Amino acid sequence: MGVRDIVSSGNIVFPGNILFPEKCILCGKLLTSRECGVCMGCRRKLPVVTEPFCKRCGKPVMSAETEYCFDCGRKKGSLAQGRAVWVYDREMKKAMAGFKETGCRVDTEFYAGEFLAHWGEQLAVWAPERMIPVPLHWRKRWFRGFNQSAELAEAIGRKAGIKVLPEALVRSRPTCPQKGLDNRQRKKNLQGAFTVHDKFRGELSQCRRVLLVDDIYTTGATLEECSNVIRNLGVQKVYSACLCIGRDY
Repeated sequence: MGVRDIVSSGNIVFPGNILFPEKCILCGKLLTSRECGVCMGCRRKLPVVTEPFCKRCGKPVMSAETEYCFDCGRKKGSLAQGRAVWVYDREMKKAMAGFKETGCRVDTEFYAGEFLAHWGEQLAVWAPERMIPVPLHWRKRWFRGFNQSAELAEAIGRKAGIKVLPEALVRSRPTCPQKGLDNRQRKKNLQGAFTVHDKFRGELSQCRRVLLVDDIYTTGATLEECSNVIRNLGVQKVYSACLCIGRDY
């Protein structure tokens, strides 16, 4: 059998990713077979979240004596706890923008693996019975073609063995970008923006612990609103898993 026959039969196997080579999520450099997601040079630059951080949301804080960030310290909130992998700095803003624009499955697998590498043990302690991604409004979902948070949730859920409900939460109306709004405006902007799909109400009402998944955590207003809606069904604890989070300073 010649090369032409192998190709036409659909049985051809290319070594590595010769047709679609993987690129570094930060610099765009082609990755070697030993690299995953980021090149070795950029991996050293990744702003991994380390202690000290807020005991509740996981946001980096100034001092080890500070238990909670400013936002968590001034309000109780409905989220039990949350964790993120990286600080949302200039480099990660670029990476997250690329993630939203392309939805590359290879990148999704990398991000999911990194979250579990850093917070897999914490996830086991939380022991969520279901995972739910923060939804996009249908217009944005249609325009973008995918929901990056749903892709991330599916990848984490598959690796961790946790059932994902990608359509459980619905963004019932479009909202303005949260950036530039004060706390009162953020709350008003999101009020009533999320609902639980009728199809999943019964299933969620039987759960005690649920994990929300999103790509970026800033003030936490969006996750809090989603958590409120879920807890109204009787869920006892709602946690959050994010890729990036802002600093408290």
